[in-house]
Amino acid sequence: MKKLLASLLIISLSTATLAMGSAAQPLEMTPRQCDRPMASGPSLFVWDADNLALSKSRIASGDSSVKHAMTSLLKASDKAMTNGRYSVTEKTKTPPSGSKHDYYSIGPYWWPNPKTEDGLPYIRKDGRTNPERYDDSFDSDRMSNFADDVEILALAGYFSGNDAYSKKAADLLRRWFIAPDTKMNPNLNYAQAIPGKTDGRGIGIIDTYRLVRVVDSIGLLSYGKHITPEELVTLQDWFAAYSRWMLTSKNGKEARSALNNHGIYFDAQLGIFATFSGDASAPKFVTDGIKKSRIPGQINKKGQLPLELKRTRPFHYTAFTIQALFDIADIGECSGQDLWNYKTFRGQGIKAAMDYQTAYAGRLSSWPYKEIRSINPHGFYRNLRRAAQAYDDPSYVKAMRTYNDAFKDDISVLLYPLK
Repeated sequence: MKKLLASLLIISLSTATLAMGSAAQPLEMTPRQCDRPMASGPSLFVWDADNLALSKSRIASGDSSVKHAMTSLLKASDKAMTNGRYSVTEKTKTPPSGSKHDYYSIGPYWWPNPKTEDGLPYIRKDGRTNPERYDDSFDSDRMSNFADDVEILALAGYFSGNDAYSKKAADLLRRWFIAPDTKMNPNLNYAQAIPGKTDGRGIGIIDTYRLVRVVDSIGLLSYGKHITPEELVTLQDWFAAYSRWMLTSKNGKEARSALNNHGIYFDAQLGIFATFSGDASAPKFVTDGIKKSRIPGQINKKGQLPLELKRTRPFHYTAFTIQALFDIADIGECSGQDLWNYKTFRGQGIKAAMDYQTAYAGRLSSWPYKEIRSINPHGFYRNLRRAAQAYDDPSYVKAMRTYNDAFKDDISVLLYPLK
């Protein structure tokens, strides 16, 4: 299975690479220890074991820098303890396959057609979310709540030492991925459907980005022995099957060929899910594809992301895309690839994109692009914390401090503590 996945990665990513011009030679760095021996710490891919250990020690010592974030995490975890257990089989609508084990969602920006009696076919209103996407008819909100609860419970269990949190997180995983009566099938054939137009789209693969934090939560729970080795293998097999589906399905191929943030989010998920499932070749193949196609194709020499700047929420989509690039840089470290500092001969790179947006920290009113709503800098703030760790550049710390008071209770304070 793992050899097959590696072969598919080689074929898929090499054929998907775009001829976008020559680029600088790949940089190498000391490999990050992502897949650790169990005794030395949790195996993590986007989160970092040393970061979490640092935050845990600060929490234990009563450090005020993490007090608000930890209080907020425990409050959210206590609520999660009272929430239900999630399953894709709970939705009220059945996908075209006839199986409620298949994930089912509709596109967020698609609305009933006011010109037709039955509302079909739906019409697009970019940036304006149809609340129908998040009701009990579909799985989008259910998956989001599932991922939120697993993440906060796993982290709360790790930081506080309260096994009850960890046990609840493990129970949620079993119901979503393992139990025969409730588990999700490893595909997104019916994600972001458009009623009256299509049963599902490649663009819908971005829905499973929520599972990235679930993968690292599994690492914490496995380290704490809250899931068994046999359960861990079952979870790895699920993500191996899903990775194969991403590479071989019509929707997967469509998402991989996307030239905007959807293509980058495809790469981020594939790299993380395939690496977690045991494919050691995944980090290098994904980072090679980013260097050869995504960076030169989607970041210009000014550090702008032109395809995201065309959207109705350009600030959000710029930060959102940089987040996925940061995830890929993290997974690249697993094979010693330095995507953080990589740049083409024209100067295109992740840091250039971050620098462009950072220039507007503290003066968002100067952002030169039209926004459909007021700017929420939450995602931008999280990126600033990550950039402050990744680069020896005080401008990120300075920009981050602009928003520290507003987001002092944010989970990113614990995930990305300043050394």
